[in-house]
Amino acid sequence: MQKILISVASILTILFFSGCTEQTNELTGDGIVTIGIYVDEQASGICYIAAENMFKWMGFETRRIYASTLNEGNIDHIDIFYFPGGSYGSEIDETGRQILKDAVSSGRGYMGTCGGAYFAASLDIFPGMVTGPVPGLEIEMCEVYLRKPHPITDDQPATLWIMYVNSPYFLPDSTAVVDTIGFYNVSGYPALVACQYGTGRVFLTGPHPEWEEDDDRDGVSAYDNFDDVESDWPMMHNATRWCLFDL
Repeated sequence: MQKILISVASILTILFFSGCTEQTNELTGDGIVTIGIYVDEQASGICYIAAENMFKWMGFETRRIYASTLNEGNIDHIDIFYFPGGSYGSEIDETGRQILKDAVSSGRGYMGTCGGAYFAASLDIFPGMVTGPVPGLEIEMCEVYLRKPHPITDDQPATLWIMYVNSPYFLPDSTAVVDTIGFYNVSGYPALVACQYGTGRVFLTGPHPEWEEDDDRDGVSAYDNFDDVESDWPMMHNATRWCLFDL
């Protein structure tokens, strides 16, 4: 191996991302972490395009997946399944749903935003109800209070301002083991939740942290007229690493 000189800043950057980009894919052993992003009919384009750019910013590989991907079981190289905003699910048949549930149950991750959270509940991957909209919120930046300690939120500020667009909230079953790590400022309803399904990890968010309202690096112009206080991507980076058992 060649020896090279690198700056302290470079070392810190490598350390920060090493848990993600060097996480070994248990299925392929090739050291590549792949996020499968659902992009089929009725999935919101502005949501999944922003998510693709977000995960690439984190240093991950992304792969677009469709209903047929799940229905046919072509999921060998996917470490985390990401389901964006939208209204979908009927095009994924019972076989595809079971394939997805079995994959998560056996140790892979599931991340869902807005419509992806609803879908998790329909699969029973989330133990409880996902419902909305949140009383008192419309289309606006909403303040989300973060609960600590938790690996996803420990290094984050006390609150995040996240874009809300008719997003849901979470009502876990009374006997369920669910970490509610974020609460809507207006109502106090759960906005961010994390749990396990089998041996896999699940992270769900009602509002939309994939959008960067004050930055075009998300690749979409939707809601750029809103002012954001901070980027939500570092929190999502933590959530992704948590789903990979890297936090």
